[in-house]
Amino acid sequence: MTSRRTFLKTTGAGAVARATFGWERAAPAQRKQTVTIAFPETITTMDPQPAPRNSPRESMYEAVFDRYLQQDRQLRYHPHIVEAWQWSNPEKMAMDLKIRQGVKFHDGSDLTAEDVVFSMERMKRESIYRAIYGKVREFQVRDRSAVHLVFERFDPSFPRWMGFLASFVLPKAYFLKLGADDKARAEEFARKPMGSGPYRVVSFTPGSTLVLEAFDRYWRGTPPIKRAVFKMVTDPTARVAEIMSGNADITSEVPVEEFARLAANPELKGLKQPVADMATIYVNPRFAPFQKEEVRLAVHHAIDKKTLVEKVLLGFGIPVSTTEGPLYDAYDASVAFSYDPARAKSLLQKAGYSPSSPLRLKAMATKGVRAKDFEVMTAITQMWKDVGIEAELEIITIPQWFALRSARGEGGKDIAPLSFYFWSNSSGDPINSVGFQLNRKGPFRVWESDDLVPLIDPVFEEKDEPKRIAAARRAAKYAMEKGYIVPLYQVVQPVVMKKELNYQTFPTGVLVPQEMSWA
Repeated sequence: MTSRRTFLKTTGAGAVARATFGWERAAPAQRKQTVTIAFPETITTMDPQPAPRNSPRESMYEAVFDRYLQQDRQLRYHPHIVEAWQWSNPEKMAMDLKIRQGVKFHDGSDLTAEDVVFSMERMKRESIYRAIYGKVREFQVRDRSAVHLVFERFDPSFPRWMGFLASFVLPKAYFLKLGADDKARAEEFARKPMGSGPYRVVSFTPGSTLVLEAFDRYWRGTPPIKRAVFKMVTDPTARVAEIMSGNADITSEVPVEEFARLAANPELKGLKQPVADMATIYVNPRFAPFQKEEVRLAVHHAIDKKTLVEKVLLGFGIPVSTTEGPLYDAYDASVAFSYDPARAKSLLQKAGYSPSSPLRLKAMATKGVRAKDFEVMTAITQMWKDVGIEAELEIITIPQWFALRSARGEGGKDIAPLSFYFWSNSSGDPINSVGFQLNRKGPFRVWESDDLVPLIDPVFEEKDEPKRIAAARRAAKYAMEKGYIVPLYQVVQPVVMKKELNYQTFPTGVLVPQEMSWA
């Protein structure tokens, strides 16, 4: 595994390099015109902006809408709807964007700077990611192809957010005519979405099926696959049945114990893709025993990550020690946290616990969201039991995890003392890993304590990039050493597809039909 590539410069001419993606090249005559994707998650709205999600869930939106910037398979950022971007002053408190001309929405209307500003302003008002766009005080349309942003607060990660979660361009004129107020418009847009992406929506059944057809006026050319069908199949066994029966052409997150058999099928092929998601156990600071450092550290020392990856995940994981995985800018391969059950027992004994008198708590985990997620937590609970922690497991969904984490004890609602979740940071920027997870002033925080403030603040505020990355490494190491968070492993995504389907996977974990073609 190589470390994260250097981020494409976001100043001057360095921002105008064009990405080369496979389907932009001339494609051979297609034997098939349709691809069916058995997708492992569900979406209930085609409005791409408001809801929280991980990177793989962006797949359907990426097929219909264009981003401001686009990532390649090395997580590098390239011009897309925004052709060029640069900080406008040395203080990095203003930014100029050049908007690509000649882009059409699916109704044939032109995409202009007005649509870009409308989309960003809506993110500031209504999205869970409003904290990002809220740092912009003014969104100014200079002309059809120019946008000027004036920042309230400096944000070194803003360029990357233009190619990260929910960063899609919506058609202003179309959206505004859909209803009398924002709520009515949003509800209608969710039912009748329109973008400028490579596919237009034919039909959408929330939580079930999305049918798309290629947009023949797409600015990058019509994609090779003319019709794409997303079947939302959350049961891993059902996804195996879909691919084996021929009802689906590609799927991901199949049971890891089935991968070798499926990949050996003469009509199929399998790929193992390390993705930018980190399996993590979150420690709730409101659980009284976790005010003791030795208890928090015991939770981590008790976990044998190597065995989890080899025996439970069958190799579909890469152990990590901090919030920064191998694809991230602040990754430090020299930092490691030891598996040491004897030390875990000793630490717990100092706090008054033992296998015969265990610390009892609840733990939450998803089931079927990622390969062996619940099985991993089941194995971990046994490891904890061996050292003196007795955990009662509860299954939760991703929306439940977000809601309980955000409640933070208010109204009697709170996340469990320990909760298992896959943190997604395909931007690679430490703001979106150690920063947001541990920033007590941010909307995504989990652990909160005053000692982190001077360590986390430079990740958000330092304008010298090498110094900022160094600060992030220190913060990530400190959080590990204090037991504030328990990183487990980088996810390796199992993907299975028809032998004759051409598709190169992405470290974001997306399955996007515009990058597919038939041999």
